[in-house]
Parts: sequence; structure tokens; C-alpha cells
Amino acid sequence: MSTPAPSLEPETLNWLNQLPEALVWLDEKGQIGWCNPVAKALIPDPNPLGKRLENWFQSVAYESRMPEPMDAAWWQNNTQRGLVGMAGKQWRWFQVSLAPYKAGRLCVLSEVTREYNQALAYHSSLEVLSGLLTQEEKLEELLMRVLRTAVEVVPGAEAGSLTLLENGEFRFVAQIGFEESLIEHSISYQHELTWYGQGEKDWLLGKPRLLVSPYIQERTREHISHELDMFKQVGKLEELKATVTVPIVLQSRVMGTLNLDSLTSTEAFSPESLAIAQTFALQAATVLYGLLTRRNLSELALSDALTGLGNRHALEMNFPKLKAQAERLDLPLTLIYWDMDGLKQINDQYGHAAGDQALKILATTLKSVFRQEDQVFRIGGDEFISLHLGLPLSEVPEMVRRVRSAIHVEVSAGAVAITPLQNLQAALGQADQAMYKDKRRVRNSLEL
Repeated sequence: MSTPAPSLEPETLNWLNQLPEALVWLDEKGQIGWCNPVAKALIPDPNPLGKRLENWFQSVAYESRMPEPMDAAWWQNNTQRGLVGMAGKQWRWFQVSLAPYKAGRLCVLSEVTREYNQALAYHSSLEVLSGLLTQEEKLEELLMRVLRTAVEVVPGAEAGSLTLLENGEFRFVAQIGFEESLIEHSISYQHELTWYGQGEKDWLLGKPRLLVSPYIQERTREHISHELDMFKQVGKLEELKATVTVPIVLQSRVMGTLNLDSLTSTEAFSPESLAIAQTFALQAATVLYGLLTRRNLSELALSDALTGLGNRHALEMNFPKLKAQAERLDLPLTLIYWDMDGLKQINDQYGHAAGDQALKILATTLKSVFRQEDQVFRIGGDEFISLHLGLPLSEVPEMVRRVRSAIHVEVSAGAVAITPLQNLQAALGQADQAMYKDKRRVRNSLEL
């Protein structure tokens, strides 16, 4: 038999019964001997006396994302604090305080669900940013992690999806609880804005929107009827009871949407749910910002600052790829070495700004004359390299003529047809010799 509940003075008992926190007294065996009205309402058992509190509350493991987890045998230990979870349709989290009291322990359970969920959200931000910075995962994998944690943490969420804006359409890139083929579909910008339904101002501010059945189905039929069959098949449209859409806003632009769904209740999402969902949308925006920043830094590392062309590093990266493609397709690959004659004289006579402008003009001319698939790089000073897949060596003189006729500065050029055994350094050396031969020819013709 369990130890009887501690005898309490009427004033103390009245005070404990009126507290807004759940209070439970545990005997020396860890069994419930008394609980106040809040605890009785919390525990899903009409007669909890003599039973163990851990029947309903589980300690959080030490690898948890919260700092003070409770020990596995928390109900047996001395005075301590920690975190426990109560399972249900959605987990609820409680900060526990234990203190010795009348041959047992008095246990105070303070709910911290909102704070804990927000902690999970921010911890997830650190995880995805870590993956982003170390390039461990692709964008879709990072966003899937964001979505998975959002569905786990946002109260009421049972399913969800993420979209990204690409070429004027929102493409589904992650989903939980729907058909896998959902990620093969997209929806236009205007239709997604209409589906959101709160106006462009809130849309651009990233404010959450809650929509419940039957208005979910009505809005879909009214505004995106051409997509209705797709949503019925892979989006469980007719099953949705409540849905939250949060625009993912990056630098005042909507870059995607976070959608969280309930399949069981129109009352699944509380104001707290909307606030936490917005946290995850901000997190997704952070991931996108990090990705775009990394991509921009990568582009800067491969670009010539003056002309915007690829630099030598970019040439070294692209040459083997283009060479392999030429061999696979059995096409010729031609490398042309370009040199602008007289750059030193322009700098000496008109200043370096004039020389820089001349280099920019040459870069623009090369890009305008070349085919769309051709690649051009500035590897230093007045030296440029172009790569041409499918261009035979016999057609190079005509391309050089077209460049010279489109520019007002003298240009020398030397070309080489890339062979299977030829590396970049050998090709550059051979083309460099051909370019200097052309330079001497041009100089001799001018002297004549």
C-alpha cells in the first residue's frame, strides 16, 4: 500500500489547491499520494493515487536539444530540476522541481511547451546553418530538416510542405504526410498568393494565415480549380481540416512558403502554433539567405572583378569538364588565347581608368561575338582565354576577324585544338606560342 498523503494544515492545503501550477506529492516509493486540482486535470487518469508519475511523464534524454534534462529515475532522486514530456497528439513539456516534504517529495510541474518548442526551432536553425556552412547537405535536404522539425514541434501540425519560388512558380521541395509525387508539382505565384488570401501586405511581411475546412476546399475550387485534381490526388485536399501558410520572406521578397496541416481537427492550430510556425519560416529564410550568400561568394571566387568573366580558377575548373564532354560527344574543342595589344600605352597615355575601360570593352565584345555555349575567361592583365565546344580549328580565323572588326583596339589571338592527352597547361603553352606568332605578324604588317 502507498503511504497516506501528508497531513496538511488547512491554510497550506487551501493555498496549494489554488496554485496555477500542477503539484503532486510522491511517497518514498515514488507513488502519487496527493495532487492538486490542476494536476488532476492534467493527468489522464481519474484515479492517479498510488500510481507512478512516470506513467504519464517521460524524462527527456541527455542528448535532447534542451539544456536541463531530467535523469531517467527523476522521481526517485533528491532535490533537482529538469524537463519531462507528456505524450499525446502533441507533446507537452514541463519543467519539474522536486523538494523533500513530509517523508516524500513535493513535485511541481510548470508547463514550458511554448518555450521548449521555440528552443527546438532555434536549435534546428543552428543545425541547418551548420550543415549549410559545411556544405554537408543540399538545399532540399536542409529544408526537409526544417519541415520535419516544424511538423514535430508546432502544436497541431500533422503534415506539411515547403515550396520555393522558381521562374515565377512555387515548386514543392519537401513534404510530410502527403504523396511523394507532390514534390514534382508547382503552383503559379498569383495562385499561391490567392490561396494565401490575406493580401499582399501581410504576404510580404511573412504573416501566418490559418484556414479551416470547408473554406480550404472552397477557396481551392474558386481560385485554383485547374490544379484541383492534382491537389485531390497528392495533397489530400478533401482530408485537410486546418492549414497554416507562412510566406518565407527574404529581403522583402517572398521566396517560398511553409505549409503546416492538420488532418483531424479544425481547431488544431492555436495562436501559439502560428507564432512558432512563423519562427520556422524565418528559419527557412535564414537557410535561403545563407545558401544565396554562399553561392554569391562562390561566384565571386570564380569571377574576374573588372570584367565579370570567369577567372583563371574558373578556367581550371571548367576545362576538364568541357574536355570530357567533347570526348563523350566526339566533338572538337578549341582553345583561343587572346591578348589586347597596346594596353601599357593606353595606361601610360590616358591613365589606368582608360585601360580598364578598354579591357571591359574587349570582354563585352568577346561575349557578344561568341556563341551562347562558348566560355570566356580573363586570366590576368590583358590576357583572355575562350573555350569553344564543337568549333573546328578551321573556323577560328573567321571568329578572330569578327572580333577585330567589332573593336577599336588591336587584338592578337592564337588557337589550339585540344587533344585527349593534352592538359590545360600544355594547351595554354601551345596557344600562347600561336598568339605571339600572330602578334609578331600584326606588328610586322603595321610596320610595313
